[in-house]
Amino acid sequence: MHRNWFWGVFLVLAAGILVTSRMGIFTYQIGFWTLLVAVFLVAAFVESLVHLTVGGMVFSLAFLAIIFAKPLGIAALAPWTILGAAILLTAGLSLIIKPRWRWHHHGPRVIVNGQDWHHRGQDWTEDVQDVDDPELTVDVNMSSSIRYLQSQDFKRAIIKVSMGNAKVYFDNVKVNDEGADIYVDDSFGGVELYLPKTWNVKNDMNTSFGAIEEKGFQEIDPNAPEVRVHGNISFGGMTIIYV
Repeated sequence: MHRNWFWGVFLVLAAGILVTSRMGIFTYQIGFWTLLVAVFLVAAFVESLVHLTVGGMVFSLAFLAIIFAKPLGIAALAPWTILGAAILLTAGLSLIIKPRWRWHHHGPRVIVNGQDWHHRGQDWTEDVQDVDDPELTVDVNMSSSIRYLQSQDFKRAIIKVSMGNAKVYFDNVKVNDEGADIYVDDSFGGVELYLPKTWNVKNDMNTSFGAIEEKGFQEIDPNAPEVRVHGNISFGGMTIIYV
């Protein structure tokens, strides 16, 4: 898979950098553990850049700046100053930058306020699954995940995202007569929920340096079961799209 190839090549390059640095080829000597951490941070930055994960990119660079403050000439900056700037940058850029995807074919479209939202088709290896289960768990860590729910007795969804992106489509779902629960825990990532516009949605999300946006006209059915959307957004963003 693409992900295994990427990390495999990166580890081979890291081995070469480690050997050359210990041979004195580099003028700036790097400790073994410092080098390993730096390699991981650079890899995290590249991976976040591929998926346009703002928090991952900013904080990878911030920690690299802390580690290499002396050769970069920024030793006068305290680590907390750099982290504080990273927090502000992440919050600001998350409100400006939206994840963008390159599509090689198009599937069914959803029209929201005159905009086309494509349901299927991608040229990257995201984790894409159709799920026919009343209870769903999505756990994303530095990757991308797409779920298309088909349940006719939907009760609960748990969506956890850390430095990644998750899209969950509920448009082919029938809610349990007693209602349903959608829990979201998003840290340095992005979440998109596609909900039927007739659902009786109760939004109880908490945000900490994050943003929540709702798109699409909602025609609530007063007789529809209640669907509670709750959880926490930290340095990330969530979009609820009514379809």
